[in-house]
Amino acid sequence: MTQEQDWQEKYKHFQMLQEHIEQMTHHVQMLAQQSEELEISKNALIELAKTAEGTEILAPISNGIFIKSTLVDNKKVIVNVGSNTTVERTIPEAVDLLEKEHVKIRMRVIEAEKMLQNLHQETMKIHQEVEVAGQ
Repeated sequence: MTQEQDWQEKYKHFQMLQEHIEQMTHHVQMLAQQSEELEISKNALIELAKTAEGTEILAPISNGIFIKSTLVDNKKVIVNVGSNTTVERTIPEAVDLLEKEHVKIRMRVIEAEKMLQNLHQETMKIHQEVEVAGQ
């Protein structure tokens, strides 16, 4: 392999790493957003448990659309467990479920950040090789 071909390969590899870094960064941002949404949901459940039955509340119909309703039960919620299946859970059970999901997401963030660090190190290595060769 000629030196020019070697540089072309390094350049292609560098570009591929940059694309992968962008994808991983986007993935970490999405995970952070999910984590934030879980925290908001958990806090909403905790506040709901403190709200007296019979209190008028706003219940979401869809994103940004609400209906006025009356809180009938402040002890149990209905949780979607996947495949369009719902189950009734107590608020502490639902909070525990959200906390477990939050832990899973944090672990995925840690894993993704390690991968990002490795990708950055690899791009720095290529960058240093190019700098040394250019001198």
